[in-house]
Amino acid sequence: MELSKENVEKIREFCKHCFRELGLKGKVKIILSRKPTGMPTAGFFIPEERVVGVACHNRAMADIMRTIAHELTHCKQHLDGTVFPEDDEGLQPYEDEANQMSGKLVRFHGRKNRDIYNDLLSEGLHKILF
Repeated sequence: MELSKENVEKIREFCKHCFRELGLKGKVKIILSRKPTGMPTAGFFIPEERVVGVACHNRAMADIMRTIAHELTHCKQHLDGTVFPEDDEGLQPYEDEANQMSGKLVRFHGRKNRDIYNDLLSEGLHKILF
């Protein structure tokens, strides 16, 4: 997805949707990276700074939005008092909640804003046999 003014505005509207649905208050800095971040993840949340970072390089709009929603869910968890465990097993319930909520947030936003899926539409259909 290209980070054009139009696409950034679509992301801004989606963020407003997430804030409403999650009940988030205050400021969160959201960084959209045009280039690969070099990190082994599509997004991150820095609790102490209330910063969300999202890799946009070679990704579809709906996928970027899902990552934003995932990280904003972590922000909400943090504001609700969650202290994130360092180990994967302890962290998993919070990841599961963020995955579930991010899918829901994108799905419901996408029902009224179908154009978020435009870069996923194919010119033709291809048959794949397994």
